[in-house]
Amino acid sequence: MPSETIVSRGISKTSASALVLGTAQLGMNYGRVNATGKPSRKEAVAMIRHAVAHEVAAIDTARAYGDAENLVGEALTENCGIRPAVITKLNLSGLGERASTAEIGARVDANVEESCRNLNSETLDAVLLHNWANREMWQNVAWQRLLELKSHGKIRVLGASVYQPHEALSAFADPAVQHLQVPINVLDWRWRSVMDAASALRPDVVVHARSVLLQGILVHPAERWPNVPHFDGADCARKLRMLTRRFQRESIADLCIAYVRSLPWIADVVVGCETFIQLEHVLELFLQPELSPGEMSELEDSLPRPPEDFLNPAKWAQYAEKAAYAS
Repeated sequence: MPSETIVSRGISKTSASALVLGTAQLGMNYGRVNATGKPSRKEAVAMIRHAVAHEVAAIDTARAYGDAENLVGEALTENCGIRPAVITKLNLSGLGERASTAEIGARVDANVEESCRNLNSETLDAVLLHNWANREMWQNVAWQRLLELKSHGKIRVLGASVYQPHEALSAFADPAVQHLQVPINVLDWRWRSVMDAASALRPDVVVHARSVLLQGILVHPAERWPNVPHFDGADCARKLRMLTRRFQRESIADLCIAYVRSLPWIADVVVGCETFIQLEHVLELFLQPELSPGEMSELEDSLPRPPEDFLNPAKWAQYAEKAAYAS
């Protein structure tokens, strides 16, 4: 593996080579439709090891995911096979706008050192900004410190987890960014043209997809979806079921994952699981074929364009409260 590369699309269909195991659900209670909650430590470690045994492309974690990093470190310490790349994210929450250079540098260093301890590694494969706004805050002090740590060999690859297309474009403009995570799913129309053009100019940037099931709601009935005005969730769910049958996919989850895997600018796909059964199912879905170009076009033409408030889970609480009040 070249020193400046994390992962690329796998070609083997005997392993889940395009799957990046997400660990938010393992380290904390996470997700709108999470019915089981955080698994036990024993089960979480076993799930990570099972995913590694099935040759997942990488493991995705973060300082903000509860004890997820620690679980990953424990799982990989006694793993006798190949250690996959581990991607983690910086947590700078709580630092005020007027934080001093010393405070910011100390916070970055503490994040990196704690991640190394948790992951039982002297160096980190990839560190992403969890909030792209931190790139410009504090006169770039945090980002400059990350660049210094990379130059000293403490970090192999730097990147960002972004939430909006304009953030992705800004990240692509920075030559130091070599890895991006973007939230993309079958309903998220905001990314396609932006990413087609930007990734063509920066083919060196590895792009991972996350939120491919939109925190799991896409595989649940529309009654579980946020009640966002001016969007007919029931009709959208009906169209997803119709396309699943038309393309002879196993399930809506299969359709959603296959769609994102088929995007040419996506290297790998981050999916988190709450239970061992879910993990087994996801591993199987990543062995299924991608969509054909014709199916991709038909799907994109058939599905509605939801409002951005539906596509952004950070906006859902207000609509959940309204729905509950109305009921």
